[in-house]
Amino acid sequence: MPDSPTTVHGVMEGDGAYNRHARIQARGAGVALGLLEDAVGLIDLGPADQPIVIADYGSSQGKNSLAPLAAAIQKFRLRAGPDRPILVYHVDLPANDFNSLFSVLDSDPDRYGTDDGQVFPCAVGKSFYESVLPSDYVHVGWSSYAAVWLSRLPALIPDHLVVLRSSGAVRSAFERQAAQDWETFLALRARAQRPARSRTSWNGRRRSNGV
Repeated sequence: MPDSPTTVHGVMEGDGAYNRHARIQARGAGVALGLLEDAVGLIDLGPADQPIVIADYGSSQGKNSLAPLAAAIQKFRLRAGPDRPILVYHVDLPANDFNSLFSVLDSDPDRYGTDDGQVFPCAVGKSFYESVLPSDYVHVGWSSYAAVWLSRLPALIPDHLVVLRSSGAVRSAFERQAAQDWETFLALRARAQRPARSRTSWNGRRRSNGV
């Protein structure tokens, strides 16, 4: 087994390339929009004088984040009203193409918050396998495909590029790294996440509102 793993992170090709070639990923993520909207309904909004916080973990260049974040913002507006500020944090590696991300947020016809002056996009240039936002701070988080990327390359893959074609020590090294990264990802998200309301109170509200 090669013993020269690397901690260098790869990022998507720049100049908006991912935005132009990620339609399949967008369609796949679309099946989870209903779950995201349900999550917005379960979260405790906290004090009305504090902003609502949405985190986009693994934003890449932004295009595929527009639909889910717009859906979340719309649902939050129904609960919190039109005047409460909403902060949207786009989290990705420091080498990510943030220029394309903010270009999309500024000019894409499907950008969220077009007619909402209380929505404020932000960016965090840091791996989401590290702490990226304060504890008990995020109301709802979204991540579609980004967590399939490991935090580090645990071993070199001999003779080809795809670990699924490997076996033995190389395959085991990737499986261990994947399990460790997934546990880290979930633990960090749980730490940053605000608590949900009790399911009983949410179900009662749904019944009283007829929805």
